[in-house]
Amino acid sequence: MRQRKGVGELMEASGRTSVNERTKIYHVVLFDYGSSLYVFFKGCNFACRGCILKSTPWDCHIPKEDVRRLSSLDIELLRTLTLSELERIVVATSVKSAVLGGGEPTVDPSLPRVIELFKDYGVHTVLLTNGHALDEKLTTRLEAAGLNEVCVSIKAVTEEIHERYTGKSNRKVLRNFKFLRRSKMELRAETVLIPGLVERGEVEKIAAFIASIDKSIPLRIDGYTAIPHAEWRSATPSEVLDAVKSAKKHLKNVSCLHCEVPIKGNVVCVYP
Repeated sequence: MRQRKGVGELMEASGRTSVNERTKIYHVVLFDYGSSLYVFFKGCNFACRGCILKSTPWDCHIPKEDVRRLSSLDIELLRTLTLSELERIVVATSVKSAVLGGGEPTVDPSLPRVIELFKDYGVHTVLLTNGHALDEKLTTRLEAAGLNEVCVSIKAVTEEIHERYTGKSNRKVLRNFKFLRRSKMELRAETVLIPGLVERGEVEKIAAFIASIDKSIPLRIDGYTAIPHAEWRSATPSEVLDAVKSAKKHLKNVSCLHCEVPIKGNVVCVYP
């Protein structure tokens, strides 16, 4: 078996940035079912009014004892990981895959180095992104770094709805999504069903947009979970399933996630 080089040797050999380069990664969670890491990046280029991170900056699946421990931490003062610290986590957990989520990973300049690190350890990487910054230049760079999959969270195709929810136009998102289909990376999409905003009809429009590019692109529909001070209620499982039926008029592969779908296996807070 090939002996893997440490991130320090790799950086030195390639002339890339020091192992002490600090990422924007502030939280890492291990899902032992499937041996996967979920990696949280600090910061976002959207201001989504219903973002769950406004309720808590920590993964909503971690055990209650971890929630109590982390509740005393100031997220603004929390130290983010360096590349070498991330490498130690990868080695210690021996994971098979990693989801790079958020916040929004594309706001982190070190994202290509993060992907390269995972690639060297044989870890399958999935980028979960709003797609706003994922233009041709960045897409090409991340593909070259070894990114395996991209999942774009399409909030809405109706620009008025998108701007109301995120504060930004969706034009770049939709344009970038079309370009992503031309890359060699696997592409999928997700959206959130929000009663009173992104409803069944809008979800069907999202599915139709995706189908206009390729009917085989998978779409997952998540049921919105209400957060304090937001104006929308949680989506019911039946509402999510109805949206799935509408999306299946256009797409071959539609799945969903709602409050009654259980999490398999154990969830471990790896950092902090």
